[in-house]
Amino acid sequence: MEHLTAKYGPAAVARFDAPDNPLDCAAGKVGISFNKQRRIIRTGDSHRLVEWCKATQPQTVDPLMETLFKAYFEDARDLSRREELVACAAACGLDGEAAGKALHSDAFQREVDAKATGWSRQGVRGVPFFVVHPASGNGEPVAFSGAQPSEVIAEVLAD
Repeated sequence: MEHLTAKYGPAAVARFDAPDNPLDCAAGKVGISFNKQRRIIRTGDSHRLVEWCKATQPQTVDPLMETLFKAYFEDARDLSRREELVACAAACGLDGEAAGKALHSDAFQREVDAKATGWSRQGVRGVPFFVVHPASGNGEPVAFSGAQPSEVIAEVLAD
């Protein structure tokens, strides 16, 4: 909580720690129960694992992402630990040994760094971040950051 308090202030932390906070309410509607015991971690290896999966078994990317999100957000697993990432990969039917080898090398580091730099240049500073392109194909995309209530998203898209 110290990190969140320093970044967003005590009022924001109190609001999102309340039982009826907007994030938990929205998550509950789709069957997600956030684990308050999770801690903020570095995600570079998680991103490298996803890039490795895209290169080796692209059909398994979605199940891997679902497994990683559940492991972190609901189960509060420490995904900064490579053995946890390997277990997530294996749970999706990926070759755990090959995933471990990729994680213990510098494989896909350049790709992850390039993507992070590209998003940063576009103004992305955190997640979630949305870029919505007009259905007509005409006009500029609309971009906004943060977990927003549906009313705010509707207002941004209407402008």
